[in-house]
Amino acid sequence: MDGILLIDKPVGLTSHDIVFKVRKILNTKQIGHTGTLDPLATGLLVLMVGRTTKLGKYFSEHDKEYDAEVILGFETNTDDITGEVINRADASKLSDTTIWNEVNQFVGETLQLPPSFSAIKVDGKKLYEYARNCQTIPQVEPRKVTVSTISNFRIVNRDDLTVTIGFSCHVSKGTYIRSLARDIGKNLGVYGTLKSLRRTEVGNFKLKDASSIEALTTGDIQLLDPLPYLGMLELVVTEDIKKLIDYGRFLPISLFNEITDTVIYDQNHTPLAIYRYDREKNIMRMSVKLL
Repeated sequence: MDGILLIDKPVGLTSHDIVFKVRKILNTKQIGHTGTLDPLATGLLVLMVGRTTKLGKYFSEHDKEYDAEVILGFETNTDDITGEVINRADASKLSDTTIWNEVNQFVGETLQLPPSFSAIKVDGKKLYEYARNCQTIPQVEPRKVTVSTISNFRIVNRDDLTVTIGFSCHVSKGTYIRSLARDIGKNLGVYGTLKSLRRTEVGNFKLKDASSIEALTTGDIQLLDPLPYLGMLELVVTEDIKKLIDYGRFLPISLFNEITDTVIYDQNHTPLAIYRYDREKNIMRMSVKLL
């Protein structure tokens, strides 16, 4: 059983919880995912089943799209509503226009400081492990991230001290929406906390095509062929070249239409391997064997 499995993760479960459940349902240990979702978050979790796990390095680089709700007026130690409130401010005087203008300032490339409660490792330990053990959290450098678009901005609710806003955003790998919520509030001078998050896209994968865990238990298992979703060029080769690929040999650049990652098929359209450019040797090298 090989392929991509799209899951609509419910709130409250970790990505590891989902992988554990799917392993039991499919009766296989060979399952990985292309990017975690916090327990608070829901939505699209892309699982790689069987030999597809070999392609993880490609799918983990994909952009992602989210729909988020953010509360302006307080912050927590986790940057979301699961944490302990550590600061408050009155956000009720902020106008819709002021808020939108500030949110829109985050479109583009920025430096983002990851949350203290995150899975980033320092000295072999995740940051949230330092935090939960009441240890000093090591400093990490801000990371370069890109917010391509922010859309569907809306005012969800206003009360005496807080304003809840919502928006959709398309972001690069490694972008923390919790950090985005925190920084929006900080720039407005009133603090910000992520209230809810739903992932709607990962690369070319869409939430509308995902299944629930409950559907899997009834046998409704739809595995997708991963190769079309890689967006790579394709090359069909002769039997002579296929033999070279079988032995993992280098291939000449002249064989390829472009010097870029390419999926190679035999004449029966059976996938053989993915080849990448080796700049040092100026030749095409096997990256992943598929057969």
